[in-house]
Amino acid sequence: MKSPHHTNLTYLGKLKTRRSTEIASSPLGVGFECLDRDMWDANQAWPVLDDLGIKWARVQTGWAKTERERGRYDFAWLDGIVDKLLERGVRPWLSVSYGNPLYCGAVGSVEPARMGERIECPANGVGFPPIHSEEARAAWGSYVRALAAHFKTRVSHYEVWNEPDLECFWKSGPKAAQYVDLARMTAGAIRTEQPDAIVIGGAIAWGMTAWSLKWLEDCLVAGLGECCDIVSYHGYKSVPERHSAQEIAAFRHLLNRYKPSMPYWQGEAGIQSRVPSSGNSGALSGMVLSEEIQARMLLRRTLLELHNGCAMSSYFHMADFAHYAGDRRTYHYGLVRLEDGSPKPSFFALQTLCTLLADGTFPADGRTAAHLSVLADSSDPRATKAASWHANFVRGQIPVHAWWSPESLENAPVIQRAEMTFWMDRDLRLEDPVLIDPVTQEVFAVKMDRDRRTCGESWMSPDPEAEGLRVFPDLPVSTDPLLLTDRSLIDLL
Repeated sequence: MKSPHHTNLTYLGKLKTRRSTEIASSPLGVGFECLDRDMWDANQAWPVLDDLGIKWARVQTGWAKTERERGRYDFAWLDGIVDKLLERGVRPWLSVSYGNPLYCGAVGSVEPARMGERIECPANGVGFPPIHSEEARAAWGSYVRALAAHFKTRVSHYEVWNEPDLECFWKSGPKAAQYVDLARMTAGAIRTEQPDAIVIGGAIAWGMTAWSLKWLEDCLVAGLGECCDIVSYHGYKSVPERHSAQEIAAFRHLLNRYKPSMPYWQGEAGIQSRVPSSGNSGALSGMVLSEEIQARMLLRRTLLELHNGCAMSSYFHMADFAHYAGDRRTYHYGLVRLEDGSPKPSFFALQTLCTLLADGTFPADGRTAAHLSVLADSSDPRATKAASWHANFVRGQIPVHAWWSPESLENAPVIQRAEMTFWMDRDLRLEDPVLIDPVTQEVFAVKMDRDRRTCGESWMSPDPEAEGLRVFPDLPVSTDPLLLTDRSLIDLL
């Protein structure tokens, strides 16, 4: 792969990425969902997982797969997944999900076309929370206690259910109070066996939209914060940046009102690299799709989440699905291809973020700021007409800065030349700047000047004693994120 952004930059080499076993801590994860329903072959993941560099993996537990005979639990299938993840330096977090036809009876449909029709619990239990009978509640409690007792020395984080705000996962009709009832019951069962377990609630399908904000508020009013330690949400949106400023403010407001300082995780977000010509469904499948667009989405979504203070962001999914639920067609959400397990561009994009945003990398939280001006717009940097988006991080005393154009991901990138003026807190260090293309992993030296004027007036003479702002006079900008940091922070192959 060759970077389209290399014009006018000095090529230094390829980024040396770090393996998961070489990274102590990271806010980045990947989806290992749907193994409870045998939708993909985890053997495709093992050869490349450690190379990816992620530190978290979301795994659905599958009550119906574990308890096929009343009172007998077979965790062997899940043991294999958990142990292989741990061997590769990845922490599994368990999504305790779905019902069991042994205990969960039929419910009335809430679909308008099937209103009143009784729907039987399927073999995989999807959509049937165990709350509608005392027998189901007791059986769920027993299963969850057995789960926690079995994994308590290997797993610390447990999530309650998956997307309870969707009818497909809550067939009797989503109700926040019912979900909190399940969360409270589940948390109690887990902590009976594992008092120090971290319980995650929410798993909200609609991310941070107005709909999900109302759902989160109703859950918090019903007591979600009393039984859960973390709130999780899913980030599917065709343009990740759209409405994000007001949504994150509202999301934080709700958490601060009902449980101040409660962390939040983005537990699932992705996009397919292609849709079969026969047609398909699934999140964001109506978009124009390609492997390049998938990588672009991964980068923009992940950088946006982490910049906004998300404590962990998980990409959906590790590998393509051979089939999804009742639909036997292939779903191409994976970082690796179904055909041969080979990595897609999205794999390398996430691998780069795992290397750069680990081991003490945090949102800059105001310690850096950038002003990007497209050179073709105007000689006055304040008059630039092109919008840009930025994600600001600091690792130790070194900034890690990302930028891109927040236009449609579906359009082919149009590369423009830009000048970026960069301010940073005086205790930070950036002396030997390099630009990194996260997909190609190419590293370039970039020119840096100093603007030593003491204000923004162009007619002012520089002050030779001033440290001045850092100015990057010729950088590329497009819909593909790029990253800038100090050469001392990275290694080259």
